[in-house]
Amino acid sequence: MNINEDIRFEDFIISFKTVWNKIIICLAGAFLMFAIGIVLTWNSDVSNYYSSYVRLYSNSYGNVEESNDAMIIMNSYAEVITSSKVCERAASSLPQYGFSASEIADLLKVSSSDKVVIMIEATYTDPNVAEAVANAVAESFVIEMRNITGTNAVQILDSADGARRTYSGFGRLWEKRMLFFAIGFVMVAGVIFVMELFSNKARLVEQFTLDEDDFILGIIPEADSKNGK
Repeated sequence: MNINEDIRFEDFIISFKTVWNKIIICLAGAFLMFAIGIVLTWNSDVSNYYSSYVRLYSNSYGNVEESNDAMIIMNSYAEVITSSKVCERAASSLPQYGFSASEIADLLKVSSSDKVVIMIEATYTDPNVAEAVANAVAESFVIEMRNITGTNAVQILDSADGARRTYSGFGRLWEKRMLFFAIGFVMVAGVIFVMELFSNKARLVEQFTLDEDDFILGIIPEADSKNGK
């Protein structure tokens, strides 16, 4: 008789209870993985990153057609913002930081929520540097657009004024370590659960029910309570 040939719902309940009864072992595994996580992330970068923003808009005081043309020009040349020419001009205006054009480009993200306004985002570990880079790139782009189009179609709507923290290095570090803790707990709990679920332990009376394939070797007689047998 195979007492575990069919897994019942009660088996899952009992397996969960087994995990709960061995919660200390699960926590021990979790803390072991947590310690491993600390070792592996010991030299991780814990820098905070700050982002500063500049908004650009198409400046046109003519008719509707001219205004549309100005917007098309601005959006068509949006990729110029991260070009080497614009970034070189921005870097040269910030000699105190010693950035190269490629380093300036790596700090930038350009987005547009509509066809009217373009957002330049500069991100760095120092909020003051992020602000300075955002403004320098915006001014450089306006100059470049003036050189390309011969007009003042693109202007700065809002200059960067301060920066906000967009990434917490210390917080991210502890998120990784807590993930190691959770993985350790789940791994140990999972092993205990599976071992209990697929063990050959008899948990229910129904598991001893005979079927047509079982072979009876013998029957133990009931004890006679009167004779003590």
